[in-house]
Amino acid sequence: MSVLDAKKTYQNLLSKGFKAAAGDHKYLEYFFNDKVIFHTKISHGEKNLQDFHIGMMKRQCKLEKNEFLDLANCPLSAENYFEILKKNGIITESDMESLENITVAELKKKTKNKK
Repeated sequence: MSVLDAKKTYQNLLSKGFKAAAGDHKYLEYFFNDKVIFHTKISHGEKNLQDFHIGMMKRQCKLEKNEFLDLANCPLSAENYFEILKKNGIITESDMESLENITVAELKKKTKNKK
């Protein structure tokens, strides 16, 4: 049985490219190219995430359980997470092509404005 610290998981997901969103819980959204690809949440009063919550979050984050645990505990970097999303077809080649004409500085500015 796996258990994750809810506060650390929330902070770690923020560090992996998720953005905090308004709501009655701690919502996290993952953006790519100015659109929300998916979202997940952690209940406000939650101290630990048990298998049930981990299972829900890993499905919402489009990962296998071991991958989600690595994402939440930090061994899986933001770059490697992005590569998994591409490999699994969550982020497609056409999504990538739409970025070809955007400079790195513009992309960083877009990402910063999402905070």
